[in-house]
Amino acid sequence: MHNNHSIFKKWVPEQLIIPLLIVTMIPYAMIIPFFNMNSTFTASFLDVDVDDLQFIFSLAYATIVCGLCINERLFHFFNIRSYLLIITIINILVLLMLSISTNKELVYCLRAIQGTSAYLQSCIAVPLIMSRLKNPYSRLLGNSFLYCFVMTGATFSTSIVKFAIENYTYNMMLYTVMISYIIALFIYVFLFSHGRLYPKKPLYQLNLPGYILLMFSLISGAFVLIYGKRYYWFQSPYIIAAFTGFCVFSGIFVLQQLTSKKPIFHFSILKSERVIIGVLIFFVLYIFKSSMSNVYQVMNVVWKWHWEFVLDIQYYNCYGVFFGAFLSYLMIVKGVSYRTVFVLGFLCLSVSMLWFSYLLVPDAKPSEVIPPLIVEGLGQGILFSPILQYMVGSVHANYSMNTMQAAVATRYWTSTIGFSLMQNVVLYLTTKHQFYMTENLDRTKTNFQSQWDSLFNANSTTHLFNDAVSLTTSQLKSNLYNQALLITDIQIFRTLFVCGVLMIIFLLLYHPLKKMII
Repeated sequence: MHNNHSIFKKWVPEQLIIPLLIVTMIPYAMIIPFFNMNSTFTASFLDVDVDDLQFIFSLAYATIVCGLCINERLFHFFNIRSYLLIITIINILVLLMLSISTNKELVYCLRAIQGTSAYLQSCIAVPLIMSRLKNPYSRLLGNSFLYCFVMTGATFSTSIVKFAIENYTYNMMLYTVMISYIIALFIYVFLFSHGRLYPKKPLYQLNLPGYILLMFSLISGAFVLIYGKRYYWFQSPYIIAAFTGFCVFSGIFVLQQLTSKKPIFHFSILKSERVIIGVLIFFVLYIFKSSMSNVYQVMNVVWKWHWEFVLDIQYYNCYGVFFGAFLSYLMIVKGVSYRTVFVLGFLCLSVSMLWFSYLLVPDAKPSEVIPPLIVEGLGQGILFSPILQYMVGSVHANYSMNTMQAAVATRYWTSTIGFSLMQNVVLYLTTKHQFYMTENLDRTKTNFQSQWDSLFNANSTTHLFNDAVSLTTSQLKSNLYNQALLITDIQIFRTLFVCGVLMIIFLLLYHPLKKMII
């Protein structure tokens, strides 16, 4: 690698380089978290379809996964200044088109382009910042902070959306991001030189067919998982076609990569046990993470908390994430084994799941919910950064980018699977419990009669007889659904608690079969 300072013009002071790079990261920091937002909660206050919103997020995330596969080749072909200028101009044009477009299909395409271009920018800026940090512990702390931002950025992004909705318009939010990109553009034009970090390599072996195959397989798989419930799964020709496309594109991609001389993904990294274990831990972690949408749903639907208050409550989870990440940093610096770190992380997650299951009552208080939110965030923060270090440390440096690709792909699939799993399990169990509880809707039963009389008497004082009957019936149905939802979430969280305990036992009993550095 060449001298890092060569990418800046000679007159730029050394002490300004990191602050300038951080400034160029601001637009990325404003955009990327939008693709990690909790779709269930976000859709509730934006009044949009939750499946469509999740598909937009998954579409952008899929392009991020694919972008990682070709980023290294593009990075070697273009010099840093030209590469960043091209990406920044693309982002500005995409934001401009988003501000004037009302076509949903066009928005999907623009979000896909935006996901790739925004992430490619970070793939350059972040390593440049880390390379300026000479102390390895500083780099470790910097990575921990970065991963904290990845896990908590969705909450901050939701707050930005809330502020924009209340005070400005959607387009004003896009214009703000565009301004930050224009500032970054001026920095690239006037302060960056034409220096390179690596020798130039041609693009004739970019392997675009592999990129396209991977893109189609990810998008078709996400369509099946997200829209399966809406279209009744394989009863719909759309789901059958998407699933067939997923199988075909995935199979051709794997075959093409195994036979290609210049693959975009080296499947040989799967020979490392630590990569496999890391993928497994990531998968379980994101299933736990996806369950938090159930908590926020109960806050909104059952406890009737205003969405702004629910958003404020989520920051306690963020505090736990930051504290957990700092704690994991201290443990890694002190030489604590990865096994201990992982066990502690899953212990926090398991305790929080069991804790939540006892709070799912019709009238919980915020002071009761905050502690398990912090504990759950603590578990996330402890696990995230060490998992990546555990995986990357098991392979040769030449394959470290492929390991990161495997981690990002795992997060993509697990977040999508977690969304689909929670949506379908909640639907199935809630419907089941509602069906059984309808047996209690019998006027001959004392409990039902007393509830009916209480609600009807209250409604009849302000409404006509027929309106009072209709309103009372609606309230009883709502109470029935709320009760079914609470029982469903109790079952889900206690099942997750058992999964967490099993994961802890596995980590304690696991002994590597071989120590392989491929």
